[in-house]
Parts: sequence; structure tokens; C-alpha cells
Amino acid sequence: MTWKHVRRIATLMCVAALVSAITGCAAQVPSVGGNDGRVIAALEEIAPRDAKVDEPITQVSCWKPSEHMIDDDTFRVLCRLDYEQAGADRYRDMICIGSVTQDPVTEYCYLWAFYSDMPTYEDFPGYRAA
Repeated sequence: MTWKHVRRIATLMCVAALVSAITGCAAQVPSVGGNDGRVIAALEEIAPRDAKVDEPITQVSCWKPSEHMIDDDTFRVLCRLDYEQAGADRYRDMICIGSVTQDPVTEYCYLWAFYSDMPTYEDFPGYRAA
């Protein structure tokens, strides 16, 4: 085996490890309990209903409501809905505004349309209900 072959094998192993690490990190969404978990659990049902995605939703993750309060009772969060379409991973971002004290926490979520200088889902970590 020549030095050239050893370098190729080492490079391929590094690339494989990097891809594995990136894929593993992207798939891991922390869960949260308590009141945040209760709100996110409700949004996991509401947001997909309003997303108008034909494919099955594989995961819903939302910003932590307690960190995105408009006032003492009202939250405003982005939720990401992951799904697969024609063999490719896709997502749809939804904005959900509601009350932490009401049941249901909101009546609907709507499609998030990004405009310049507005927050995006990636600005804060996403959570799933515990």
C-alpha cells in the first residue's frame, strides 16, 4: 500500500465521520417538559393540520414558548415540521401565536414567510415535548 492510498483511505474515513456527526446532530432535537412541553405537545397537533403538507409529518419541533413571550400570557414561536417528499428531506416552518393558559393553546398556526431582518427558525434551538 502506497502513501497515496493511505491518504485516500484516511480522507474517506474523515469525511464519513464528519457526515455521520452532522447527520446525527441534525436528527437530535432535545425534549422539554413542564408548561413548555405541554404547549409544544399541543402545537405538535395544531401546526401540521394547518401546514397543508400532503406527506406524513415525521417530526415537529418548536421554539421554547417561555423564552418567546409577547406578554405574561401570550407566546409567539416558530415550529418546524419535517417530512419526506420524493425521497428528499423537507421541512415547513409555521408561526404559532397563542396563550399558555388556554386550552387549546391556539386555534391555528400559519405558514411562516421570511422577510429580511426577521427571525428564522435557526435563530433559536427547537424542542419537542417530553
